Order: sequence, then structure tokens, then C-alpha cells
Amino acid sequence: MPARAVLLVAMVITAFVYWAGLSGPFMFDDVPNLNPVQNWLNGEMSWQSVVWGNQSGMFGRSVSMASFLLSAEIWGHNPFSYKLGNLIIHLACGLIGWQVIRRLLAEDPRLSAHADMVASIVAALWLLHPINVSTVLYSVQRMAQLSTLFVLASLWVYLIARRQLIAGQTRRAMLGWFVLFPLLMLAGLLSKENAAVAPALCLVVELAYFMARPEQKRIKQAFFGLFLVLPALAVVGVLLFAPGRLLSGYAERDFTLIERLLTQSRALMDYVVTILIPRTPLLGLYTDDFQPSTGLLSPPTTLLSLLALLLISAVAIRFRKRAPTLFAGWFFFLVAHGVESSIVALELYFEHRNYLPAFGLILAVVGLPALLPKDVPLNVFTPKQLGFLIAGGFALSFAFATAGRSNVWQAGDTILAQGLKHHPDSMRAQLERATIAMHQGDIKGSYDAFADLLTSKNPRNRVISRLSWVTLDCISRKPVAPSDLQRALAEARPNLSMAEVPQLRLLARVSKEQGCGQLTDSAIADGIAFMLDRAAAQPDSSRSKWLTRFLASEMFLHAGRMAEAQKQAELAWAASGDLPVGALLSQIYALRKMKPEARQLLATLEKRMKPYDKPGQAELAKTRTLLDQQ
Repeated sequence: MPARAVLLVAMVITAFVYWAGLSGPFMFDDVPNLNPVQNWLNGEMSWQSVVWGNQSGMFGRSVSMASFLLSAEIWGHNPFSYKLGNLIIHLACGLIGWQVIRRLLAEDPRLSAHADMVASIVAALWLLHPINVSTVLYSVQRMAQLSTLFVLASLWVYLIARRQLIAGQTRRAMLGWFVLFPLLMLAGLLSKENAAVAPALCLVVELAYFMARPEQKRIKQAFFGLFLVLPALAVVGVLLFAPGRLLSGYAERDFTLIERLLTQSRALMDYVVTILIPRTPLLGLYTDDFQPSTGLLSPPTTLLSLLALLLISAVAIRFRKRAPTLFAGWFFFLVAHGVESSIVALELYFEHRNYLPAFGLILAVVGLPALLPKDVPLNVFTPKQLGFLIAGGFALSFAFATAGRSNVWQAGDTILAQGLKHHPDSMRAQLERATIAMHQGDIKGSYDAFADLLTSKNPRNRVISRLSWVTLDCISRKPVAPSDLQRALAEARPNLSMAEVPQLRLLARVSKEQGCGQLTDSAIADGIAFMLDRAAAQPDSSRSKWLTRFLASEMFLHAGRMAEAQKQAELAWAASGDLPVGALLSQIYALRKMKPEARQLLATLEKRMKPYDKPGQAELAKTRTLLDQQ
């Protein structure tokens, strides 16, 4: 069967096995990220505000947001619309990945004769791999998909230009390297920051396949100097002179930088095993129970994982010339994890981080037979026949596993049931369990979820559970006293995280909308202030801390305690410069008849506020109205 036919069949099967999952629900941060799209459809926001107003990551992910607008415009604002768009992008990634892999294999003397067919097999295995389900069927993970798409496209451009350079077509090669490549990389960065690995992946390819070719050395030096060395030096400079810009997130985490780096050795080896031997029931979104490594032997698998990573890397380096595809694939896998498995203070484990790296690991497995003797006896089968049998077996098993996961992803309760079975200590799973039970009118089920979370070894889980318990008492209109909240916050951590913020916001909203027994708005504001005092050593610039201050200010204002509302808002504004915080502070100034301060802050906000930011402009209008009434 021709290589292109194999790829086409794989793409058709991929669409078939994913189709059932397209009817699944929105998940977790789908709603906050996609609500602006709904507001745009309703005429409440401009498209500019949706595209440029997203605050995710360092660059805002405007390309991803624009793609969500396109999906909503064509198919409407619903989960199927976004998941179908994700499936189309998944197929496009497989196609471009095939173009990249076939060009890489064409440079491998042992595989070049069958480069197209082997590339089709690699692309097919990647397209059908069950580890990708939580990326394709999780709407907002389109950000990771688009980042991968543009990284693969940039590698494709790099390889075409590299061949042009070898052929003496210098002008065309320079156009590809210094015009098309940076444009594609920029599009990737505006999708998700993972695209920053593109130049390093080019270096892996160069070392694996082209190192012995000395042509146009200055052009290669200029390319890597501009796109790899300079950015690397910039990162080092930030770490030396402004480390908080990259490391401030650790103030919100329950692990340190060293602990995260140690933990990533275990995470990476777990990813390797999962890609090679998919453990489908263990896959999913509820991996926030992945425990950090606190030392090389705590747990002992930390040291074992480090040694395994070093050993595999040493073998790949040792046999680079004999097995360049093994070298390229393995270091592609490691480098592709270079953003999310490095110093950035992200959660410890997410399977969707393997969306791009999985290409590399599958490629490394394809290159592994190069270490075997050419005349190894295989009895009945030729090496080619045996390779097809093995690849076909894996592809078939992947297809069935992916179809099974797609069926699970048809409904939130089946996703949750599998998560709870294998990750019972997951805060995310237990909170989702409580939410679903509440929507179904099963209040006892919600309490049961919080009770299970109370047994967690993680103290933050227990704090969230107690805080949620108080909120549920309010929703159920049970008698609630200020002492109940005080007991809930007795275990408050010395640092606030993004786990507390939504729970505190929910409690505040319930109190405002329906009251909460004897637990008044004033008492809730005092409870939030208590948590802020407990986290006094945490930097004020920490996002979770200034967001909590923002909420405290709102609650103090709602309780009529204007001076305290002003204090918290001023601290939050000084720490963040966040426009909604500034708008609230300007209103507090106006209410307290501090006209000079209100007008000065209003002028600052008017300069910074975009004209298409309708919600922000509405908040500034409130301040103007308050000032005009005085």
C-alpha cells in the first residue's frame, strides 16, 4: 500500500474513533476562556477584545482566541463546535508531522529508502494514540494543538531550507530561515508559549542528521545565534536580574523550584511508559494528585528516573552516527518538554503536555532497530514484514483504546467516574463530583465529596474542603455562624494559591445573592483578611494574593467598611496594575469623596483601557457617574 494511502486511512480511522467524543461537555477552564466568545456572539464584546483580551500565558494567545471565534462563527458556541475544530487541527498536525518525519528519515541512510512509508506509520501511531484524547476533546487545549501545528510547520520550513542550502540555493534558504520560520514561530507563541522550543528542535535535527555537512557555516551560525542563543541569553539575564518574572509562581505552589525539577524526572519517565504502553484507565485530567519529589530518594523512583533519563540520553549520544533517528527522536521528546517540564511553576503533571513530544518518542522507537545487526535472524519474517506487523498491531490497539476513551469523554459523569476511581485524592475530581451532585439536587453527594477530600494528606485539600463545606451550608440555607468559617480557615496555608480564589468567590457570591445565616458579608471579609494575614510572607505580586485582596475589597465595600475596602484595593492595585482592580479602587475613591485621587486614577485607567473593552469602559462610566453626582 502506498505511503500516502496509509496516512489517509489513518486519518479516516482517527476521525471515526474520535467522533463519539465530539458530543462531550465543556471542561474546567473551557468556560472562562470561551465565555468572551459567547459575549461576542451576543454583541456584548468586540472581536478585538476577545482576541487581544485573553490573559493566559505571557503573550495572550491571540491566535488561539481568533480560532475560537472562527469556530463559533461557523458552527456556533457549543462544545461540538470547538471539539470538531480541534479534531481538524489534530488531522492537520498529523499531516504536517508526516511531512517533517519523512524529510528527517530521508537523511537516515538505513531508513531513507522507506522514508515515506515509515513516516506514515509514525504519523498514524501518533494520530491514533490514546494519550492525545485529552488534548483533542478538551476544547481549550486547542492552544496546545495550534502551538504544535506551528512548531511542526516551522520544522518543515527549516528542513526544506536546509536542503536548499545543501543544493546551493542560498537565497531561498535564507527566505525560509529568516522570514517564514520566525513568522511561524511567532504564530506558535501567540497560540501557546510551548512554541519557544522550535529553534532548539532545529538544533536537535541539525546534530542528528546534518552535523557532518560544513556548507554555509555562517548562515547556520546566524540562524541559531538569532533564534536560539540570544533568547537563551535573555532568559539567563531575566533569571539573574529579575528572577521573579519567571519564578514568582512558586509563591503559590506547595513545592519549590528544586522539588519541581526533581519531580519532572518521574513525570517524564511516566510519560515515556504511557506513550509506549498506554495505560488507558489511568489517563485523564485528574492528575493533580501527582506528588512532588522532596529529595532524590523521596520517593526512591526520583533517583531511578533520573538515572534512566541519563542512561537513555547517553546511549542516544553514543550511537548518534549509527542511529541518528534514535538520537533525533529521543532529544526531540526531551526538548519538546523544555517549557512545561522545566523551571516554570506549572502543575506537576498533565498528559496533554505530550502532544508534541510524542512525535519524538515514536520516532526514537522507529530508529531503535538501527542498533541491531543487519543480519539478525528473524526466521519466518523479513525485517520489513516484522516491522509492519508490529506497527499494525500497535496502531490497532491504539485505535481501540482511543475509541474507548472517546466514549468515556461523551459525558462529564463518565469522565469523572474514571477519574475518581484512579485518582481519589484529586482535589479537582472531588470538587467536580460535588458540583455535579449539586446540579442534580443531590446535596448529600456534595457533602460526601467534601468529606472524602477532608481525608486527604494534602493540607490545602482539607482547607478547600472545609471552605466548600461552609459554602454548601449557605446554599442549603443551614444555620451558619462566623465561627464555622473561622474553623474552616484554621488550617489556612502560609501561601495562597489559585485553588482558594474560586472557592472564596463562590462563598462571596452566595452571601451577596441569598445571605448566609449569621455569616455576614462583613464576617466573610474578615475571614478573607485573615487568610491574607496568614500569607503575609507571600509576595504581594503573587496573582492569587492580589486577586484575594481584590475580593476582600469587594466584600468590605459590600459590607460598608469603606476604609478597609480602600486599603485592600490599593494594595491589590499597587501589586498588579490590573484594570478591574483599578476601576474598583476609583469607585471607592469616588464614594469616599476623594475626588482628586479618583480623577487621577480615572485618567490613568482611561489611557490604558482599550476602546473595545466594553466591560471595562462600563466600569469607568460608573466612576464618572459617581463623580458627577457629587
